[in-house]
Amino acid sequence: MYSNRIPVLLIAVLVLLAGCAGGADVAPAADADDTDTPTDGGGSADTGASSDGDDFELSDPERLLRDAGSFTVSWSYTGVDADGVETAVTREFAADLDAERSYSRTTSTTDGQSDAGGVEQYVADGVTYVRVGGDDEATYTSYEGSTEVLATAIALSQARAYGADDDLTFAGTETFDGASVERYELSAANEALILAGSAAAQGEPGNLEVTSFEYVVLVDEDGLSRHESWSFSGRMDDGSEVSGSWEYSLTGVGSTTVEEPAWLDEARA
Repeated sequence: MYSNRIPVLLIAVLVLLAGCAGGADVAPAADADDTDTPTDGGGSADTGASSDGDDFELSDPERLLRDAGSFTVSWSYTGVDADGVETAVTREFAADLDAERSYSRTTSTTDGQSDAGGVEQYVADGVTYVRVGGDDEATYTSYEGSTEVLATAIALSQARAYGADDDLTFAGTETFDGASVERYELSAANEALILAGSAAAQGEPGNLEVTSFEYVVLVDEDGLSRHESWSFSGRMDDGSEVSGSWEYSLTGVGSTTVEEPAWLDEARA
């Protein structure tokens, strides 16, 4: 197993949660020709598709997703800190660029108990509708306008964010969501990825000793990152154990539809 001692930095929390912050939004597809590089998600955009089992390469996701017209993204994070407290965050995001609609739902739990019931956002016809809370105490609001949908989706993918691309190695081909994909793996711990994972050790003094680490990216023939999974475990100086994992999936490319949520009439009232 790989072991590396690094400081536990508060900035790691901000890096990790960048993908689950911000609005779930949709903007007119007419802006498609003006974007060559992703707005968020780190790193520069390559224009070539994934190679045949050699170097790890990603194409421009903004261009590809605009061309596809629709997609669904799922993102989740789970971490256990040194006190044994488990924190989980999930993000579901669907976009229909042609219809100029999007829907997202963000939830979080602490030791399995829901935190504030979650946040849902629905965008249609240039208006953003928001639902906050659970079924018993939900509140609603709406406002004119929305921000760029693809910036949100691209930010949820972390394949470009940590500079680990050069170290990913080809590990074969498989099928994901009906698409042929190349599998790339990173088994030697990358410091930036570990720092992101050390959010599980937030507020703990001392150093984190990483005892296991795994990172996998699935890339389709167009050069889109379709699935990413990452996990680590480790020990703090006092022997307490921490762990963290996140998962990202891009599905329904070109086939996603966004329906009106059941609560829309209440948000419009």
